[in-house]
Amino acid sequence: MSFPGDDSKTTGENRLAASDADRSAFGGRVDFFVIQDYKENRRKCTVQPLADLEGLELLRLGIPIVGEELVGVPAGILLEVDAPVLVAEDALHLSGGGRLVLLDATWVRLAPLVRRLCFEGSAGIQRRSLPGDFRTAYPRHSKLFEDPAGGLASVEAMFASTVILGAPREELLQHYRWAGEFLELNREVLSGYGWDGARGEVHG
Repeated sequence: MSFPGDDSKTTGENRLAASDADRSAFGGRVDFFVIQDYKENRRKCTVQPLADLEGLELLRLGIPIVGEELVGVPAGILLEVDAPVLVAEDALHLSGGGRLVLLDATWVRLAPLVRRLCFEGSAGIQRRSLPGDFRTAYPRHSKLFEDPAGGLASVEAMFASTVILGAPREELLQHYRWAGEFLELNREVLSGYGWDGARGEVHG
């Protein structure tokens, strides 16, 4: 799935306005809870190779059954379209075991996936989007549907989120075929969030 961000450009000036104290408020690791649609192609999925990564739980839903129970969404931060933009201070919402939640599905399958989820038990869940100035390196070949212009592949969105939150997890890109292209395309954006590895390489 792709994760579009806010269409408004976040300036480097605004990014750097966050104090060092804000960036270091969350000193731990950003953990993830990924809910995957049953029709998601495992072979093309950018998250699937990370299924055994520490701090990542991947839940693949089965074929829908009439009367099935809704799937509970854990507390933390949910990445979704048209939500407020994710900022460094949002790391505070992950303290105490909160996780960053992603929905892994094609755009046409996203609405059916959301209908299978229950948010009532996730008290205090925050909904956030990614800034619109990130660019995807994932090739798009669909002749039927077009992703939003600013959309990111799931693994790109996950890595970008960790950089924004001040706890980058380079290992998220270790199996991503287009990691080098992604880092090159977003070198300036990543540097604007204080990531000093934006000019480096990711080795699998």
